[in-house]
Amino acid sequence: MGRVYLCLGKNAEVPWYFERARAHIWNVEELCYFVQENAWLLEPDVLDEKLAAWVGEQCGLPDLARQLFASSREKEPVTAFVGTLFEYTGYCTKQQEQQVEKILRINESSGEAQRAGARGDYFLESRKFALAIREYDGLIREFKGMDPAFLGRVYHNLGVACAGLFWFERAADAFWQAWRLLRTKESALQFLAAKRLGLGEQGYVAFLANTPDLYQISLEFEKRMEACDLAWRESEDAAFILHAGEARRDGGGLSANRLSERLSALENDYRSCTAQ
Repeated sequence: MGRVYLCLGKNAEVPWYFERARAHIWNVEELCYFVQENAWLLEPDVLDEKLAAWVGEQCGLPDLARQLFASSREKEPVTAFVGTLFEYTGYCTKQQEQQVEKILRINESSGEAQRAGARGDYFLESRKFALAIREYDGLIREFKGMDPAFLGRVYHNLGVACAGLFWFERAADAFWQAWRLLRTKESALQFLAAKRLGLGEQGYVAFLANTPDLYQISLEFEKRMEACDLAWRESEDAAFILHAGEARRDGGGLSANRLSERLSALENDYRSCTAQ
């Protein structure tokens, strides 16, 4: 059985908005969850007196707000703010709290490039691909002389985000840069995948004929493609499409509600991926 949380205060009428994460927070439990899951995003200007005031006014927790206000004025305001928040709410265990504080101290000693990369990774993991691309592009453009290993990871993740939006040509360029810097098999495999999806079968074969140094890796890529094809055939989406086709051939059809629900889910996912 999972951990049980005692809800405190009330839901806000006006949510708190974390600009860099593009996230709305409606109550103190959501605030705790956001802080625990995204500790590397937290900087002194993120957890401040305005947020403390919001906790008091919108969440109906004036006592916690006073404590947070005091914490925001301490020598290490972010760590103090988070410690006060978790101690008051009892949201996480002491071990989890210590882990968050450890991340915060690492974050305080990290440069802006590392924090920008972490923001991009957050958006990527959240499938907010357009926002991830913006972070990675800005990082590559603005920060010169980065460690090649770090820059290679940025390019690789940029490729993943571009592929998520079906920008296969741009994804291939990013994966190529990642492979050039890292020389990892995974970047090479993803580069071939982007080429295969962007060029089509005949174009990809012609490309591969002129790239002999990737031939061995291409054999492993083909095995991955076969595994992906099998996984797709066994998926719920494939079954849905097959059922829709059979119903159409038989003169029947899926109910309007089912089609509407599936289309609505796809539309919402697309909007989330492309949201700016």
